[in-house]
Amino acid sequence: MELIRTGLPLSRRLGAAIPTWARPRRLLRFAAAVAVFAVTLAITAQNEHAPLDIRIGPVGDWIAAVVPPLAALAAAAAVLRPWPAFLAIVLLTPVWNVAQISWDMPPVWIVGPVSWSVPLVQVIAQTVFAVALAVGCLLRSPAPAPPAPAPPAPAPPAPAPPGPAAPSSGLSVRRFVASLNANRLGALAIAGVVVLAILSTVSSPAQATSLTVLMHGIIEPVAMGFILLALRPTRRGLALVALVLGLSVALGSLLNIVQTVPASTLHLLQADRLIFSRLTYFNVGLFGEMLAMAIPLLVAALAARRHLGLGRRGVALVAIALAVSLAGLFLTFSKSAWIATSGATVVLLLLLAGTWRKRGAIALTAGLLSTAVVPWPALVLQISPTLDSAYRTVMVAVVGQSRFDSWNPATLAGRGSLVERFYTTRAAVQMAFDRPLLGVGLDRFKAEYVGGYKPAAAQLTPDSAHAFWPEIAAELGMPALVLVVLIFLAALAALWRVYRAPPDAATRTLAAALLGSLVAWILVATAFAGDMYRPWRNMSSDFVMMAILMAAAFALARLGTASRNEPMTAAPAAGA
Repeated sequence: MELIRTGLPLSRRLGAAIPTWARPRRLLRFAAAVAVFAVTLAITAQNEHAPLDIRIGPVGDWIAAVVPPLAALAAAAAVLRPWPAFLAIVLLTPVWNVAQISWDMPPVWIVGPVSWSVPLVQVIAQTVFAVALAVGCLLRSPAPAPPAPAPPAPAPPAPAPPGPAAPSSGLSVRRFVASLNANRLGALAIAGVVVLAILSTVSSPAQATSLTVLMHGIIEPVAMGFILLALRPTRRGLALVALVLGLSVALGSLLNIVQTVPASTLHLLQADRLIFSRLTYFNVGLFGEMLAMAIPLLVAALAARRHLGLGRRGVALVAIALAVSLAGLFLTFSKSAWIATSGATVVLLLLLAGTWRKRGAIALTAGLLSTAVVPWPALVLQISPTLDSAYRTVMVAVVGQSRFDSWNPATLAGRGSLVERFYTTRAAVQMAFDRPLLGVGLDRFKAEYVGGYKPAAAQLTPDSAHAFWPEIAAELGMPALVLVVLIFLAALAALWRVYRAPPDAATRTLAAALLGSLVAWILVATAFAGDMYRPWRNMSSDFVMMAILMAAAFALARLGTASRNEPMTAAPAAGA
């Protein structure tokens, strides 16, 4: 009766009388969460656990056993509470990877005037989580609209110009280019890459495998990036995303160390380095990519610990995560990961340094420490056989004979690491020039390489070109390569603008951290490649992490320096 006496419209009165839990939007979200829980549980229960040569061990076996219900809960939470679920899903990435979730949808036949079939579609954990988060973003309650600002006072009329104004064309190219900012340019380039990748897949001679790589190596990482943008995190929320990414990779490093180190010696780890990351990221090079992106984020978190309100326990957690990540980085024995991490960390420290004197000291220290990563002193010390022998003995003891020789193309290890990669990179460039528009198709490099591009002197047959840019040009075409370069340039430009004019010191540190991580990706992708996906790997964690970092860069630029965005001086509470 009270509602009737208030004079509210009938729809408002009925809405207020319905309990909160029984309103249509909430019921729809609850029903969707239940459906997502059941589907996720059914898919993850069929995981492969230990395919190929993965040594799962007792820890991995226990993790794989608890993943199905845990993944189902995470997917259901993604529908009900997408922001905290997004953080939890990203944090537990290595846990999902341990279970090796893979489920193939059977082909669908339509019998009638036309009979056709849909090729096998592979579903992995990332597929389920991306769909659940997208549903959660679509069904979440709309944010309350901000109060309308007061209309501004009418401005006095401007004086007439002394002469007639020159007519301007509303469709001029200059005006269109000037209207594009980094975020718009990045969005257009991303959309263009997706369209070109779809067209390339349609024209691929192996549509089933190309479609699988398209889904897990391009569409799902892009979806995770756009989901982060749709959640509209604040600057503190973006700082929390960066911290969670760093902690996630540290968790994977910890699992790898627990799985591998106790039953091995340093010599065995050097000789069998490819097994080190099988449990969590399958390929030691891909794990090195993620470490290169994560370590600058952890270093920046320690630098901005006061602004983030981490406290002693938080600082201790980040410091332990950084130490574990550095140990994992060393045990990868990956030259590209070492170089990328070193370069990205130097870039971060140079950006955070306040004076040129500090920057000079950082550059000098980096040059001295680089002797542990790149054996360039071996060239200088040849004038002193004693010092040269001592340096080589120390390096071989630390990194192993094979890793040390891999810098020398005259050795067997150097041939596989340098000469064979030169052959594949040159072949990728030739493929790109032969099929410049749409490339040879995703996951088609190996078949094309064997089919006519492999030189007689080559002894290996890699799956990729071992360099990101020629790989994109070969499999997706020249226009896709141009758009991918534009995406990275737009993200770097957006971050640089925030770094140059930040609203506070913490935002400046966050922009520097994201810049360092993207530089790390560029370095390691150029040196190693980071193939988008392989149907037998069941994970695309490196590309997902790169896409989230890219989205965080655009989100930070979108927030800009407006005063309505609160500074990151409170405890690390996420805003979405």
